[in-house]
Amino acid sequence: MLLSFPVFAQTDSILQHIRERYEEVNKNISSYRRVEVYLSGISAEGASLEGYFTGDSLQLMIEDVCGETGKYRLEVYYDKGAPVFYYMRDYKYEVPMYDSTFGQHNIAVAEHRGYFYKGKMIRMIDEKNRIFTKRDAAFIKTEQQYFESITESYKIIFAHRHEKFFELEQ
Repeated sequence: MLLSFPVFAQTDSILQHIRERYEEVNKNISSYRRVEVYLSGISAEGASLEGYFTGDSLQLMIEDVCGETGKYRLEVYYDKGAPVFYYMRDYKYEVPMYDSTFGQHNIAVAEHRGYFYKGKMIRMIDEKNRIFTKRDAAFIKTEQQYFESITESYKIIFAHRHEKFFELEQ
């Protein structure tokens, strides 16, 4: 038990650094250069990427995709060019948004979080708010899915980092 204490203390320190990074980015967001890429062809309801940069360094990437029966928003926070926090909110509508009763129905929200250190996910919190840290097959599969979901978006936003607005045909 005593041998595992330094590992937990180190993980707590890393998680605290990620929380501080999240707060720092959100506190300074108005000072970053904002880049927006509209992604046509993904959804008739709209899809976009936003990147927040200092120089060529990406601080935050936000991906929004809207649909008739839901939408999702993915926020990826970076520290020195590497992702440190993955935060996805998935909204499912009870009825399609074009339904006349849309505003009167519930919207279910599922949140997913991933915490990264040195290119590896060290913690995951699922839609039921369960915390996972063991690097078993399911954990690694989720880690790979998170990286896959952000890699293409990262390439797109980084390629257009010097443009204010850009529309990209998919």
